[in-house]
Amino acid sequence: MIKLIIFDYDGVIVDSLSAVYDIYLTIGKKLNVVMPATIDAFKKIYTDDFRECYRHLGIVDENQNRAVKIFKEELEKKTPQLFQGIREVLSWASHDYRLVLVSSNYTHEVTKNLENEGIRKYFALVEGNSAIDKSEKFSHVLKTFDVAPDEAIVIGDRTADLLSAQDTHIQNVILVDYGYGYDRTKFHNQMTVNQPLDLINLIKAMDAK
Repeated sequence: MIKLIIFDYDGVIVDSLSAVYDIYLTIGKKLNVVMPATIDAFKKIYTDDFRECYRHLGIVDENQNRAVKIFKEELEKKTPQLFQGIREVLSWASHDYRLVLVSSNYTHEVTKNLENEGIRKYFALVEGNSAIDKSEKFSHVLKTFDVAPDEAIVIGDRTADLLSAQDTHIQNVILVDYGYGYDRTKFHNQMTVNQPLDLINLIKAMDAK
């Protein structure tokens, strides 16, 4: 029986890739670094570890802190849009499950956007960026709500979401095909959905096992 659903934020709840790409273009201009010419090219090098992404782009160590500062300043100017259908998914799911949001994004920005969209009320907990990695955050969430790994579902859009869930022994994982993207060559039998509303039937199916 499923009791808890853990949602990622960027790429699952909000369509933020274009905003992030615009921010990186600004970083490139300010630090005199050449950025990928298209958003598709950027998507391929935008890794789960932003410092690794900086290294791929040639942002050397002494400029990485400047890049972080620029990113944070520019992010405050952006308002990513909800994916169509995700509001309905959250409303439906909140009736039968505890919902938690775990993100690598800044907690303040995530919470602000959720409140502006009127969907903060659906989440029992919002966990933003911190010094601990996602697998530790997942473990913390399970302990907080006294939920076993097989009673939880993780919904993400990147390879790191799946690996972090597996590290926490959560086997019920859904990856969305509309987000930032994951390495499809590594996961051939993974549960996926093409659009947010498809999540409802897949969650029902997982809960019926």
